[in-house]
Amino acid sequence: MAATSFGHLTTSDTFPPGTGYKPLTGTIFDLLDANGVTWADYFQDFPQNFSFRTTDVVHDLPLTLFLAQASGVGTLPQVSFVDPNFGVAGIAAENDEHPPTDIQRGQAYASTVINAVRNGPHWKDSVIFILYDEHGGFYDHARPPRAYQAGARTPDGIFPGQCTDLSNPPASQQPGQGAECSTNFLSPGDNSVADAEALCPELANDPTGPYPKRCASFDQLGVRIPLIAVSPFSKPSYVSHAKGDHTSLLALIERRFLNSGTTTAHLTKRDQYANDLEEMFDFDHSPSLNTAVGVALPPADDCTP
Repeated sequence: MAATSFGHLTTSDTFPPGTGYKPLTGTIFDLLDANGVTWADYFQDFPQNFSFRTTDVVHDLPLTLFLAQASGVGTLPQVSFVDPNFGVAGIAAENDEHPPTDIQRGQAYASTVINAVRNGPHWKDSVIFILYDEHGGFYDHARPPRAYQAGARTPDGIFPGQCTDLSNPPASQQPGQGAECSTNFLSPGDNSVADAEALCPELANDPTGPYPKRCASFDQLGVRIPLIAVSPFSKPSYVSHAKGDHTSLLALIERRFLNSGTTTAHLTKRDQYANDLEEMFDFDHSPSLNTAVGVALPPADDCTP
């Protein structure tokens, strides 16, 4: 969503209360707003953009509305983010395929979303990405590649544990002074500053000074994750061997909606140089326009603990 973690190393860092994180370079949501591109985050229990916008009643909309709009009742925005139910605080039944929840719940949810688009009037010019934030295990035989970002060690000049943001400028623009970087009320000692120093003891000698060249930085991708493109433009039976990452989705959005003809708006070097995934599609012939999409049903015997 931001094409950077702006110095954060752990998801244990708590959200800045009341505001959400404010990256120096903004988020994809900011970029869409600035360029007049319509968008919405359809959610069930927790909108994913909450990390950056703790209150956004204009763009945070219920999943039921997406299903209706996709089916032809009204119209969809140009860009839609559609969230599963994450099971936050037990508000409702989790269906994001995360263990130990029955995976069939997630499959049924994905099937409902995809078929709403597939059987609706917007199918002919839509691209649906199904993606994951984890690989589901601890091993991948393929060596993860380096990140595409023009050889830079970070996407935006912010190094591990030296978080900076716009939460409280100008103080928060200094290395390590960004919101929640060195604070974790739920688990003291488990924060980005501490983690960076544990990984790079040399950094502890001068936490806000020049980042040690011998220490790992934000220039390495991780293990592979599943990514499925469902679209009338998808090349049939096509398996992409191009190297992409999560910011490739941002790159595609930017190319399709923010390209002025001479330059393409972007957030950081990570999305600027990411593979935009366009080689997966044939936009001239819509080879999968009439391809049927199957239906997955909820579990008959739910095995969720």
